[in-house]
Amino acid sequence: MRSLFFLLFLLSGALLSQELPPVINYGPNDYGAENQNWMIGQDDAKNLYFANGAGLLQFTGEKWNLYPVPNKTVVRSLKVIGERIYTGAYMEVGYWEKNDLGVLEYTSLVERFTEDIQDGEQFWDIEYSDGVVIFRSFRGIYLHSPGADNIAILRNDAGQPVTNLFKVADKIFFQKAQTGIYTIEKGLPEQVIPYSALGEIEIMQIFPRDGNLELVTAMGNFYSWNGQELERVLEDLSTKIKNAGLLSALKLSDDSMVLGTVGEGIYHVSEDGEILSHFDQENVLLNNTALDLYLDDAQNVWVGLDNGISVLNLDSTFRLFQDNTGKIGSVYCSFQNDDYLYLGTNQGLYYKKPEDTEFTFIEGTNGQVWSLQMEGDYLFCGHNNGTYLVNGNRAERISERLGTWLVKEIENKPGYFIQGHYNGISFLRDTPGGIEDLPMLDNFPHSSKFIEMDDDGDIWISNEHKGVFKLTISDALDSIVNSQNYVIDESTGITSSIFKFNDTLYYSSKNRILQYTGGADDFLPNSTLAKVLEDTERISGRIINDENGKIWGFAKNSIFNVSLASLSGKYELNEIYLSKGFRNITSGYENITRLKDTEYILGIADGYVKFNKVESTIHDYEVRMDQISMSALDEAARLVAMDGSSPFDYKTNNINFYFSVPVFKKFLTPVYSYRLLGQSNMWSEWDEAAHAGFKNLSFGNYTFEVRARVGARIADPLTYSFDIARPWYWSYTAIILYFLILLILLYLVHIFYKRRHQKFIEENEKALRMKNLEAQQKIIKLENERLEQDMVNKNRELAVSTMSLIKKNEFLSSIKKQLQKSESAKVKSVIRTIDKDISEEDNWKFFKKAFSNADKDFFRKIKAKHPELTSNDLKLCAYLRLNLSSKEIAPLLNISVKSVEIKRYRLRKKMDLDHETNLTDYILAL
Repeated sequence: MRSLFFLLFLLSGALLSQELPPVINYGPNDYGAENQNWMIGQDDAKNLYFANGAGLLQFTGEKWNLYPVPNKTVVRSLKVIGERIYTGAYMEVGYWEKNDLGVLEYTSLVERFTEDIQDGEQFWDIEYSDGVVIFRSFRGIYLHSPGADNIAILRNDAGQPVTNLFKVADKIFFQKAQTGIYTIEKGLPEQVIPYSALGEIEIMQIFPRDGNLELVTAMGNFYSWNGQELERVLEDLSTKIKNAGLLSALKLSDDSMVLGTVGEGIYHVSEDGEILSHFDQENVLLNNTALDLYLDDAQNVWVGLDNGISVLNLDSTFRLFQDNTGKIGSVYCSFQNDDYLYLGTNQGLYYKKPEDTEFTFIEGTNGQVWSLQMEGDYLFCGHNNGTYLVNGNRAERISERLGTWLVKEIENKPGYFIQGHYNGISFLRDTPGGIEDLPMLDNFPHSSKFIEMDDDGDIWISNEHKGVFKLTISDALDSIVNSQNYVIDESTGITSSIFKFNDTLYYSSKNRILQYTGGADDFLPNSTLAKVLEDTERISGRIINDENGKIWGFAKNSIFNVSLASLSGKYELNEIYLSKGFRNITSGYENITRLKDTEYILGIADGYVKFNKVESTIHDYEVRMDQISMSALDEAARLVAMDGSSPFDYKTNNINFYFSVPVFKKFLTPVYSYRLLGQSNMWSEWDEAAHAGFKNLSFGNYTFEVRARVGARIADPLTYSFDIARPWYWSYTAIILYFLILLILLYLVHIFYKRRHQKFIEENEKALRMKNLEAQQKIIKLENERLEQDMVNKNRELAVSTMSLIKKNEFLSSIKKQLQKSESAKVKSVIRTIDKDISEEDNWKFFKKAFSNADKDFFRKIKAKHPELTSNDLKLCAYLRLNLSSKEIAPLLNISVKSVEIKRYRLRKKMDLDHETNLTDYILAL
């Protein structure tokens, strides 16, 4: 009993410390469905399908989609056959096919059963062979040829429940309770293993093995059937797994098996029955009950759990030790020799022998361990408490100075070692009595995390804040002979380091690699190594030389190494993809240790990762278009056909693309970059988001391109061309109509402007005529004014002449009167001369000529109105026209004033004027 207890204890310890392949877990909250996943399948597009408690669950690698069956019951079974996914559920069986929208559509086959489905019947298995789909329920086996109109039940003469269905090579086997195992031949059941040989053993899986049938039972036992008898095999394995109840089993290409248990997790066992790995809820799984196992095309093992889904990367070169209990802590350094594997953590120093099942703490090493170095014949441990000398499973503190970063042997001084401390450096000396701790070096109080030595014996020390120091130490190692400080122009030196590679000293920060050049006596950029690493997104300045021709560094999504090619002599960069989030170790304290030629161990926050190959193991991947949706502004999106056969409507010009790459490796996460030709030729930044959206696209032709990067490899771009239709107001008909309208408008504008121009011309002409008329009127006015002025002048002249004539006649008449008093003949002669000079006829002729020039029409007007007037009357009228008084007229007529009055009276009579009318006014008015 004690021996059995000890064995169980060892097995329990092995669970805690075993190194496991990577595992990915998906819980119900991740995939958005029920806990239980009963069966798994994969289609040609590499999508995964799960028979889930809520329906058919699809996983594209980026997105989970749930499709409930019509009666909303648990899906118990599924089988991917070509383009169809067949599923079996409670009282329901049918198949799913993807439509042109990328959505699965269901077709029920219930109506095709030749016999009615029994009440409560469930379909637990589906297989496919020789063009026939086989469904299993406890009632029996059903056969269906795709495309046929019926589903026939295989004859079940014994009437016993059918408990399992298997496909081995191309043959179908099934087990009937209390009757044995059968196969199907020519549509009829044929017994393979009789009940007499099998008994009550419930078979969970059958595999071919060396011409026999290898049987895996529900009780965790293994048998071989050679056609005659049933032989128990792998009994030690049954004991090791404690006869765990098995629900599923899977044979791999190397003949190893994966066993899914009830309550004990998953075992990966070799062909000979050796347990290679055990996965359970204590170390990595979400649940200990594995309902189904499935091997995908990338050799990943999918596990349908009673609570969740797991993916086992069994073919991975990585092996993980994860300290889920916090017993060991974060691993800051490691070392392995033939006898022990040591881990230096934030909690202390641990060891494990090859035969041990768990790590053991080395007493006295409590606290932070910084380094483990094999220098000479000694294994030194740099510790927060000082320096330890490690020997087997014990550690002795040989230096009590606070904080030792590292210990290195002095290259040109055998037997002497230099220690880098929190506050300077000191030395150790190997003596016959043991290691002697020498005093601290004076005048150098700087933290010395990284130390290198050159061929001249000088010591180089990197300090995160001060840069790099070059020290020449006295032969006695008790003083500094010469010191030089190289201040590096960095905003911060945190995580910086110095290292030697290919006999060259380098300084490394997070952003730069500087090479020390002796000629310039300085650290300079633009080295060959810096160019090799310039595109690497490093997260730390720490660079580690593994002493095997490689240096290692740490990037955001990977660790990388650089080596010198043996033939070309060029630097070769190789990346191993392990994201920073998984490593989760403090920046500047990353660590990696070479265990063997090609085996390495990487310390992480909760354990370590071990891998035995440094070359990449990334496969080729293709980007797939999963769905395309479109919507109008502020409306819900709807899926559209992905064949691009018809253009998108101009109103629904918000387009979303959903794509994926089926990558199911723990440390590989695809990132995507895309562009939309027709909008931009620039590729987007790499991002993990597996969708792209474009809003408010204008009409036209577009080509969407998306590419994926998995690790260092970039998949060929996937292209999808589509058109956004022109809006009706930009259709070619509308454009022609717009053109015609434009022509009409132009014509109307032409007519309008022509008419307006004509009107303008007419108005201008009218205005011009008016101006001309005004000018003519002004001319006429001026002419009239000139004529009036001439008239005035002439009248004035006439008046002057008339007055002169009157004055002359009056004067002559006066002289005449004086002369008439004389009787002299000479006087009489003078009187005659005077009479001749004042002759009325002569005066009238002179007056008439002057009056006609002044008033041309007067005589015509008055003659026309009063034709009876005589010339004497006309003379009187002319004098009255000049508004002359009777007294003024008398001399002109050479008559008396009274005679003039008489003439005036007679003239009124002839003109027939009444008494109220003034004669002078009447004549002036003519």
